[in-house]
Order: sequence, then structure tokens, then C-alpha cells
Amino acid sequence: MSRRSKRVPTSLQSKTVHPERASSGKPAVMGEWSEVFPLPNAAIHTHLLPNGKVLFWGRRDLPSGTLDDHFCTPHVWDPVTRVIEPTPQPKRADGSTVNLFCSGHSWLPNGSLVVAGGHFKDGMGIDQASLYDFATNTWTPLPVMNNGRWYPTVLTLANGEALVLSGSFATADGKNTQNNNIPQVWDGSEWRTLAAFPGDGSPNASPIELFPCVHVAPDGRVFMSGPAARSWFLDTEGDGAWTALAGPGGVRHNARRDYAPSIMYDTGKIIYIGGGNNPTPPQTPTAAVETIDLTASAPAWRELQPMHFARRQHNATLLPNGTVLVTGGTRGVGFNDLTHDNPVHAAELWDPATERWTAVAAESVDRCYHSTAILLPDATVLSAGGGEFDIGHHTPNRVEDTHRNAQIYRPPYLFQGARPEITAAPTEVSYGATFAVSTATPNEIGKVTWVRLPSVTHTDNMNQRINFLDFEVTANGLRVSAPTRPEICPPGHYMLFVLNRGGVPSVASMVHIAARPGMPAASRRTESAPRATPSRLTATLEDLDRVIRETASGTQAVLGLTSKCPYGLGACWGGAYEALVRLEGVNAVRPVANAEDSTANVYLGRDTLPNIDRWAEQIAQTANGSYDLRGVEVSVTGVPAPQAGGLTLTGPLFVAPLPLRPLGDADKVQFDLATRRARPATSEEKAAFDRLATRVGAARDAAPMRVTGPLVRAGDGWVLHVRAFHEVSR
Repeated sequence: MSRRSKRVPTSLQSKTVHPERASSGKPAVMGEWSEVFPLPNAAIHTHLLPNGKVLFWGRRDLPSGTLDDHFCTPHVWDPVTRVIEPTPQPKRADGSTVNLFCSGHSWLPNGSLVVAGGHFKDGMGIDQASLYDFATNTWTPLPVMNNGRWYPTVLTLANGEALVLSGSFATADGKNTQNNNIPQVWDGSEWRTLAAFPGDGSPNASPIELFPCVHVAPDGRVFMSGPAARSWFLDTEGDGAWTALAGPGGVRHNARRDYAPSIMYDTGKIIYIGGGNNPTPPQTPTAAVETIDLTASAPAWRELQPMHFARRQHNATLLPNGTVLVTGGTRGVGFNDLTHDNPVHAAELWDPATERWTAVAAESVDRCYHSTAILLPDATVLSAGGGEFDIGHHTPNRVEDTHRNAQIYRPPYLFQGARPEITAAPTEVSYGATFAVSTATPNEIGKVTWVRLPSVTHTDNMNQRINFLDFEVTANGLRVSAPTRPEICPPGHYMLFVLNRGGVPSVASMVHIAARPGMPAASRRTESAPRATPSRLTATLEDLDRVIRETASGTQAVLGLTSKCPYGLGACWGGAYEALVRLEGVNAVRPVANAEDSTANVYLGRDTLPNIDRWAEQIAQTANGSYDLRGVEVSVTGVPAPQAGGLTLTGPLFVAPLPLRPLGDADKVQFDLATRRARPATSEEKAAFDRLATRVGAARDAAPMRVTGPLVRAGDGWVLHVRAFHEVSR
């Protein structure tokens, strides 16, 4: 049995718990959800401000508006007063409004939120970036990026700069989309471009997944944990350089899993939770969970006990005691199954000390695609949003599936006795410094932690991490030690909590940590994770595509791929590319999908027919059921000849003559996403077989032809349905 298809041991299998029935029991065990309360918009992007308030925005201001608004109105919610106020609408430098839906974001060291990209149309991002200043409630446009970004990730680095990865944009003709494979760094005054992502391991550019899950590693590099199966490091120094995490340990056991959270729950320790689709029917998401320790001598992914429920589109929130709360998601088939009881209402808690999951109280509302969850300063969790998506044909989802509301979860630790209290704490500390924290019960304190301010969308919390702080009890309270290096604690604002010996947390104090003047962001790399040689490679996907088209040889094949993502193959391309480069016999893959036809182009290593049956199995396994292979069209050269009232193609490529057949109305692999059907054959395409037969019958000698069409299984062999042909020079 292969590594990827192996069964999860019985000891690690999920337990049967109904997703709606985990709410019974005492709050000290299960926690408790508040009543549902309204919000003016679906909170698709949610952030905790340094003043303790919550900034959020959705896709559109009005439920009846278009899904392609080119403006948005963020709001600020005060958890204490419950007052909600709109912010100004973010704009470009020329004063035109922009929609920040499907953007990426993270907190800069000074407390400003940097937002990169946003929405023009599904899959087509904008090149705008903005800063939000919570103190003045203002938005400021930044210089434009190298191109549009829709579904990018933003990460604050150890030196305080902001890295922007991925995101898709429209091609020049407006008919296609492609991923922005070139990372950029905002240094506070301008954009700095880094080496393009080499996702296939070659020294060339290739697609990167949308909303990649990334973390600042303890050595200062950026670690990418998903959605792709292979893990990568990005060294952001100089021109930047990518390095794959070597060996079998660098590939997650459960392969590609999208719309799944990845959390750094301790220094260098990451947990990847659920997501994706299984490769075989019924193609539901997984409950599987994996972890990796980047501080180990040889970091490798390791399987953990799975959740009680398979989930996709769920959120994971770090709590001040170091546990991880998972909320929402769907266990149904496909992208965002909201039917029957597939949305999971029961939350789950993961304890890193025992590595076990506990099902806890169930919330009242579906929180699936476009939902968010964040930790609040009072140690509760805000769960909000969901909905506002296109189900196809430019049709919004059902009104009842959009949730302009929220609930607050009070974890079990808030029902286990009196809370400790921070009576005084500094608002500013430096790396390696010790600082005083006053509390009336210093001898009862068992743990001091701080949690970085969350900034979350699409299951991706781009700012979330925790530090467990050393402390001593003093006569007046606690003497706490700040982290020594920005690699383990990037500069910015943190929620500081003290917890008593029973694990009950205080209300947080907001603390800002900034590097000492002149302190470099040191790079401490281990032998198991060496620094890569920087590269000046900034080739775009179009650059690589042009090179492949000019140089590739071997049989050309066009694969019809239907993405489970509703936005089509162009917008959801990264997982398909990862599967295509691993197909048996494939030598090169064009890195830009044909979104208009929902097809991908590959070249085999030699002139031969592909093993389509094997390809279907490999795509399902590598991409975990995220794409359906509709069929394969090939372009092959041979000599056509009449046989039994039909035609065959012969030549050194074929073991036996390849039967040729006319093209039917539904045979094409080219696809119409709007109708979800094969594009109808044109009259010229349907007549191609007859024209070829006439030409063969009239020819004095056999001429080699380049024949193109769908290759279809027929019994133990294959037939080629002729869509086009042309004569090949001898």
C-alpha cells in the first residue's frame, strides 16, 4: 500500500459524534455559546485591532447587490459596548474605490493593518494595497503591486516587513486568470520583488497555491505548510530563494488539503487540520490532522489523532492556554456542502499536551465558506460570517445561507473558577527584556502567554501565533521575560494573558514589542534546513509558458479538468498543476490553465499515447479529489489509412493501428463552465473526420498527418475522435 493511500490506524480514527449533539453537558466541560447577534455585513475578513475592537468587512454592502461591487465598507465593532461604526471606504490614490474582498492582510509592527489585493471579479484580483490606521480610523493607499492579487497571503516577517504571496489576476485579454507567482515585500516605503516560486522543484517559475499557509520559522525563513502536499522554505533575504523541505518528511501524509487552517501552536510547531476532498467517493473532506516541529534536527510531518468530524471551510483559533479551538466547516462532499446536517456546528478543542480532541458546545449557525473566527481580549472567541459566494452562472448563494451575524464562544476555562486579573502591565517592551506584571494573586499564576493579534479570512489566520513566557513570582506580582528574538516573536502587538494553576485566563493586556534600535533580525539556521543560494529569477508564468511552448517535444495532450472550486480551473489552478507535473510520462506542463475551456496542456517525454486510466488515478490521489478528469485530447502524428469502412492511424508511435472516429456533439474535452457541459463541436470540427477520409481516399500515396482529438477508451484499446488534422512535412 502506498504512503498516501495507507489507512489511518484504528487508534487514530475519528469517533462517532453527531455534529448537532455536542452541546449537552456542563459549561465547565463543553463551554457555552452566546445568542446570535446581527452584524451589518458578513464578516468574511476579521481582525482584532490593537485597541481591542474588531475590524471586519464582507463582499458587498447590500444583500441584493452585485457580487462584483468595486467598493466595500469595513466596520469596527466594540466587544464591550457592542457599538458598530463604519470606516471610510478604502480607495486608490486617484480616489476611486476598491473592494477588499478576497484580499490578504497582516499587522505591521506599528499596529497598522496592511491589506494586499482584493476583488474585481472572481479569480481576478486588483493590484492595490492599503494601510488601515486604527488610531485615526483612516485608510491610506500604498503603491500598486506588480500585478493583481485575489486570494493572496500576507505575513509579517521577523524584521517587521510584510511578505505578500500568491493571488490571481486577469490575463491581458480578460478571458483567463493566472496565479501571481512572484512574491513581494513591503518594506515600509516600497515593494521589493523576490524570486518566483519554483513549485515543481526546477529552476523555473511555476504556480503557487492561492491563500498559501505560511509561518515565520524559528530561523527567520518563511515555512509554507499548505495547501500543497510538499512543504517549502522561503528565504526572504536579498533576492529571496525557495528550498523544498527534503525527504519524505517534507510531504504531508494526507496530500493536498485546501480550505484548512494551519496553526503555529508553539515555537516552530505547526498543526495542519482537516480540509480538502478525499480522492475516492464520496470525496468528503478529511478529519485527519498532522504536525511538524521545525526545531527538530530533521523536521518531518507526523500524523495525529483526527478530529471527531471531517471538516472543510473551518477555522482554528489559538486560545491563551495553548489549546486550539476548531469551529464550523462542512463535512459534506465537494467545495461547500450546506445540505442536510453536513455543516458542523459542534466545536472541538485540541490539547497539545495530550494531542487529543474533545468535542464541545455547538454553535447555532452554519459557519462554512467565508466564515471567520478570532480570539478576543477577554479570552472568548468571536465566530461570524459565512455565505456571499457565487454558486455558478453568476448566481449568489441562497439568502438563508449568508450570515450577517455572529456568536461568541466562552471556552470551558471560563467556568472553572475565578479569573486572575492583571492590574498593571507595560504597553511597550523590548526583545530580551524583563518587565513587571501586577496581579493580586501572583502565587496562583501557573502560566503567562501572549497571542499575536489575529487577522483571518478563508480559514487562513495570517497573523496567529503564541509565545509561552518565562516568569518569576515577586513580592508585587510577576517578573516576565520577553522573547529574545524576532524570529520566534515578530514585532507588533500581542494580547498578554496570565493563567492560574487551574488554567483560567485573565482578560488580556495589550502589549507592543519592538526591536531595540540597531538590533538585526538574526538568522539562525540549522544544518537540517540550510540557507538556499539567493536567485534573481523573476520569471512570470507567461515567461515560462512561452519557453515551454517553444521547446517542448513529445506528444501534446490537453486534459479536461473540472475543479470542485466554483471559480473554475484558472482561479483554482495550483493544486491541478501539482498533480499534472507528477503524471506518469509527463515531461512539461504549461503553467497557465485555459480557464475559458477548463483545460490544461501537458507534453509527454516522448511520442507516445498517455495512460489515461493511470492519469485519472494519479490526479485523484495527488489533488485529493479536488478535480475531475473529464477526458484527454491528444495531437499525434501517423499515417491514416482506410480500414473496414473507417480510418486508422499507423506509425512508430502505435503498437497497433489506432482507430479514428468522427467527433460527436459531446466528445470535446473543452468545457463551458456556465452550462457545466462540453463545448459543442462546430460544424467544421464535426466534418473533420469526413474531410480526412476523403483526402485519404483521393491520395496516391500515404501522407503523414497530425491528428487532434479526444482519446477515448474502447474495450481493451483506444480510439481517437478526429477534431482537426493537418499534413506534416516529410
